[in-house]
Amino acid sequence: MLVQRIAVSPSVLLAIAVCVAHLLAAGLLWLLPIPALGKSVFTLMIAFSLVFFLARDAALHSAHAIIALEIKHDGAISFQIRSGAWVDCTLLGSSYVSPRLTILNLRPGRGKGTRRVIIVPDNVDSRDFRRLRMWLRWRQAGGSGAVPAADG
Repeated sequence: MLVQRIAVSPSVLLAIAVCVAHLLAAGLLWLLPIPALGKSVFTLMIAFSLVFFLARDAALHSAHAIIALEIKHDGAISFQIRSGAWVDCTLLGSSYVSPRLTILNLRPGRGKGTRRVIIVPDNVDSRDFRRLRMWLRWRQAGGSGAVPAADG
């Protein structure tokens, strides 16, 4: 039984944060005492990283970008990627929850590795964001995995 479905949309705040982090990394790189050719190669790698993270996490243009989450009554969680496929997964304990930023680290049930969903106030509905944070904190506090009743 489905309890909550959360649509994840592109985020301007996340795009700005990714750009600032990459620009700082590139700027600090040019302060290091390494040859200019090395700096150029590393700057190019930082630029590719910027494009990749903007496309996948901020703009959600990548085919593997996570565009929706589902939380079921038994505490199971799954995500939908841009191509339309739903993937059942396990929520990892390394996930981070705060009022302005939530990072969900997910392990797909049939795959190796982990996936990450970065949620900020401008890429999900405010009520969904609040309910998700409440569920995550309740779960971290030792809840059974079932979703508590909605408060309104």
